[in-house]
Amino acid sequence: MDTNSKAEDHLHSKEAIREAMDHLIDRATHFDVEALETIYHKDFHTTLVMPDGKVVVYNKREFIEHFAKQAKEGKNQLNTWADWHDFHILGNSAVCVLTRQHSGMNGEEMRLLCNIELRLEDGRWQVLREAIFLRPL
Repeated sequence: MDTNSKAEDHLHSKEAIREAMDHLIDRATHFDVEALETIYHKDFHTTLVMPDGKVVVYNKREFIEHFAKQAKEGKNQLNTWADWHDFHILGNSAVCVLTRQHSGMNGEEMRLLCNIELRLEDGRWQVLREAIFLRPL
């Protein structure tokens, strides 16, 4: 097996998805908007379902601005805790299901139930869509 095949096999592994997700969590919890530009796909879309049932949606620009605003406000690093439930890869698409806990979505420490879809494009996994359900602790 040549080096390109090994690299390709690794990209299509649960470990590669976990690495991409760890990178996302690290950069988002540090409000690194420059890194988020490359982590989030150009067609990124996120849906937040608040505890009261209100739905808030963001595109890539709006979501990065959400993080930039928190950074400008001097917000401390967010909680990096994650409980991993499932990774599923189908070709150049993947889904990761996890539970997170932090205050970055609405300013209050919450439990976040996340379904995150990724797409392998330009040689890296990029976050295409997030569905996040916020629940009180």
